[in-house]
Amino acid sequence: MRITPHDIRQQQFSSKMLKGYDPQEVDAFLDDVAEDYEALLKEAALLKEQIAAQEERARGVTERERTLQETLVTTQRLVEEMKNNARREAELILREAELTGEKSVEAARAEEGKIRADITALKRARRQLVEELNSTLERYHRLFGGELPVDDADAGAP
Repeated sequence: MRITPHDIRQQQFSSKMLKGYDPQEVDAFLDDVAEDYEALLKEAALLKEQIAAQEERARGVTERERTLQETLVTTQRLVEEMKNNARREAELILREAELTGEKSVEAARAEEGKIRADITALKRARRQLVEELNSTLERYHRLFGGELPVDDADAGAP
């Protein structure tokens, strides 16, 4: 059973001996003890409230800390996923660029082959035209110089 300040103030002592304590001194002392006890009980109640408030704050801080930790872990996971996705995307872009480059090089080589073939054909045609022109000039030169006999085929030509 707990003693309250009221119990201290109401406490009565019996006097069995002739020489006892002064009842006024005992009552004054009991009043002092009751006041001190009452102050201590109030202080203890206040401290319990403060402890409860601090525990509540600590729970809040712990909860926020847990939430921040989860957020940090989630963020780190997302960053890793983003890095991996970016790496994969970069690899894909690089592969596409390599394929496009290879196709461009192939197309350029094909175009180069076609151009070389065209150049060769043009050179051949030029050489042939030059030979034909030289041949025609020689014929005319001989014709004008009297060295060529006049053919029936050439006679009808103007």
